[in-house]
Amino acid sequence: MENKNTSSQLPTALRIGNSVTTDKPTIIENFNKHFSTAGHAFHLTTPTAFNSTAPPTATRPSLPHFSFSQIHSADVLKELQNLDPYKSAGLDNLDPFFLKLSAEIIATPITSLFNLSFVSSEIPIDWKAAAVIPLFKGGDTLDPNCYRPISILPCLSKVFESQVNKQITDYFESHRTLSAMQSGFRAGHGCTSATLKVLNDIVTAIDKKHYCAAVFIDLAKAFDSVNHHILIGRLSSLGFSNDCVAWFTNYFSDRVQCVKSEGLLSGPLAVSMGVPQGSILGPTLFSVYINDVALAAGESLIHLYADDTILYTSGPSLDTVLTTLQTSFNAIQLSFRGLQLLLNTSKTKCMLFNRSLPAPARPSSITSLDGSNLEFVDNYKYLGVWLDCKLSFQTHINHLQSKVKSRIGFLFRNKASFTHAAKHTLVKLTILPILDFGDVIYKIASNTLLNKLDAVYHSAIRFVTKAPYTTHHCDLYALVGWPSLHNRRQTHWLQVIYKTLLGKVPPYLRSLVTIAAPTCSTRSSRYISLVTPKANSSFGRLSFQFSAANDWNELQKSLKLETLISLTSFKHQLSEQLTDLCTCT
Repeated sequence: MENKNTSSQLPTALRIGNSVTTDKPTIIENFNKHFSTAGHAFHLTTPTAFNSTAPPTATRPSLPHFSFSQIHSADVLKELQNLDPYKSAGLDNLDPFFLKLSAEIIATPITSLFNLSFVSSEIPIDWKAAAVIPLFKGGDTLDPNCYRPISILPCLSKVFESQVNKQITDYFESHRTLSAMQSGFRAGHGCTSATLKVLNDIVTAIDKKHYCAAVFIDLAKAFDSVNHHILIGRLSSLGFSNDCVAWFTNYFSDRVQCVKSEGLLSGPLAVSMGVPQGSILGPTLFSVYINDVALAAGESLIHLYADDTILYTSGPSLDTVLTTLQTSFNAIQLSFRGLQLLLNTSKTKCMLFNRSLPAPARPSSITSLDGSNLEFVDNYKYLGVWLDCKLSFQTHINHLQSKVKSRIGFLFRNKASFTHAAKHTLVKLTILPILDFGDVIYKIASNTLLNKLDAVYHSAIRFVTKAPYTTHHCDLYALVGWPSLHNRRQTHWLQVIYKTLLGKVPPYLRSLVTIAAPTCSTRSSRYISLVTPKANSSFGRLSFQFSAANDWNELQKSLKLETLISLTSFKHQLSEQLTDLCTCT
């Protein structure tokens, strides 16, 4: 839902065919037409022979039938009480502030309405109407393709979808329905865990003196292109009862949308494809839709995260690696075509990861099924982190440095407007999250690069404390009560390792660490330690599997845990272990 304080500003002009219009009512009507038909791109650009290609389906053991359970009023009450009162209402004009205020009164009748929907396999028609906000993604402001549609659905619809989503995700996870290499919108999974897995495989391959090549696959309007008939068939094959299938069929039928912006509202248009971006169920249903694509990877490795897919393989022969990758890429493309998802060839890129092996300046091309050669790049932004072919993270750190410097510059220019407390809060909310995101990934960068981030971090602290430029960094940390960036990264990293031991990370990371069996009766043998795998080079020791074991065992020299404790207790003990003792002279 849109924040009431966040205005959606229409572009001053929009290109429609060969002309440009500045009339705002015309602009919102054309946005609505564009968004409601965005998912039809596959049929407009793909030969008819491919339109009827059967989508891939996994062969699974018989699954127990899934049926909806009755929703309890206590759960609905909790959802209503947790509504953000500052979010916008949907087209039904039921304000979240009103729903939150009256939660205890309306929770029971609303729950009855939800359960009646299950029984009747019908959803109130008003809950299927979305107000769509055009969100600019970057590029040409005149081009409607450079805007993403964000759906503002009725609040009660989102409360209901939240309850439905919990039931179906519990079913999927308990029966291990989703691919192990599917990280999108799953509890315990995330961009960081997915990238750590992919990087571990690549670093391990390079450590073996293997070539490693990858294709970063980009799909055009993926969420808008979901075919409802195919998706319903997917749900049926996963054990959903006839009543559930009927409910989801009704969920997708008769959906309409209007574009809303700057007080203007377009006329309604029917939406016959896609999952609503901004809905609760949409991301989960999209993950189900593309889940079986992973089966087509063949001899290559694959990782799915929503509509971001990486396909990669490695080996001692570059020609063999590229041939294998091409074969797998062909199969993946056919799988996407079977799902009527269109490859965006201009944004799908290849990368050859290599640090020392001889390689041609222009490797053999990887081609799409339509004959287009994919571009080989040296840098690619994958799940929010810039990867480079040397895995130096130079590009990523330069981007972070530039972004933080820009924000700090703004804060310094307006420093007279802020109290000390406001400065402290501003840095915590606008600077630290930038430095924290993916820090357990880019921590393997050289000290020279990481020092660049130290410099902007110190500037942020000087903004808060008014300390002069000559103040030593150790004194800066003491003034504000924050750790060094190194300790901050190390804390996050050791917490990831401990979550791995607790089983709170995806299986693909858990499988990379092994608890060592005690070898003797000495006291130290009773401490939890990890088996350190073999690494052939200093670069190989940067892999997740090696560095997790090595860093944990080093921590255990002082922590000395004999049994696993809660994550909260571990964080407390860790904070006592990691202190910034100044060793500067």
